[in-house]
Amino acid sequence: MFQKEDIVIGSGKVREYLYHIDTRQFGGRRLNSAFCFNLNNVSALMDLGTSEDVKKVMRYLNKHNIPLSSFKYLVPSQYHFDHAGGFWKFFDIVLKENSELKILTNEKNKGYLNDYEWHMERGRSTYGEFVGEMKTIPDEAFNIIAPITDFDNYLDEKNLHHLTNYKGDKYYLLVFDTPGHTPDHQCPAILKNDEIDFIYFGEACGTMYHSSKLVTLPTSMPPVFNYKQYMASLENLLKLEVNSCGFGHFGFINKKENVKTLLLDQKSLMKEYRSKIIELYNQKPETRYIVEHMKDYFAKRSDMLETDHPTLTNLFVALIFGMLMDLGYREDGSSFK
Repeated sequence: MFQKEDIVIGSGKVREYLYHIDTRQFGGRRLNSAFCFNLNNVSALMDLGTSEDVKKVMRYLNKHNIPLSSFKYLVPSQYHFDHAGGFWKFFDIVLKENSELKILTNEKNKGYLNDYEWHMERGRSTYGEFVGEMKTIPDEAFNIIAPITDFDNYLDEKNLHHLTNYKGDKYYLLVFDTPGHTPDHQCPAILKNDEIDFIYFGEACGTMYHSSKLVTLPTSMPPVFNYKQYMASLENLLKLEVNSCGFGHFGFINKKENVKTLLLDQKSLMKEYRSKIIELYNQKPETRYIVEHMKDYFAKRSDMLETDHPTLTNLFVALIFGMLMDLGYREDGSSFK
């Protein structure tokens, strides 16, 4: 049975081996999460934030006595600046402490991370200078893998990236292929023995901006959101039995039944959300009109809107525009009319 304490929105230790980090992105709380595996002097970081967030994450690691030398993997969920924009900077710092450090990711993600000018420019148009900066990451920094596509048979040895053994338990890192939000999107997960104890959704299951209800919001960011791929990824994730999950936006969710509830909520929401945008577009094909009539729809699923954080307003406009692009109603570079 769901209890409010199953939703963790504060920074802290959420598993024996797992830390949830509020990166305080854009100067606000509850906007962006990163997750750090740390056990037996072995660490792996799942997402990070922008280059502006690196110092904050490092302070957090130092506060919790997580040494930089313990990091084995950095795992981005996607190329977007608010998730992986600071990896180049963090990698350069940690490499001085541990020469074995690798960015564990897929070929598409590597390409996007190093071809960053076009998507950084888009980021600035929505978030201004909050985006920080990105730099080229050398080839030798990457451990390129093929993320798991067979969600029914993920225990194949080739999918298991060993982290550590501790008190009779074996811990592995898995990386699932979940395109849709972006073509390179992937979901890292922690396998404890033969059970998925934690999965980091990134933005493969929408966003969660509610502190007491198991409800999600859309995640249809332009310009490469693909609805068909996104829904297929949700179907794949529903095949998994997972004990807990994390959202890039935002927080940690405990219990297997809650994870499934959120996946099902996002599945039904995205179908309804897409239909509603089509309906509004047919009434009046103007972005501003559609945005205005979607405000209440978003408000019912978030307790964050009352904070009036400027980036949230920009975010919701961008989400609607991304769906309009996927529907073929807008082209990349179109202005909001």
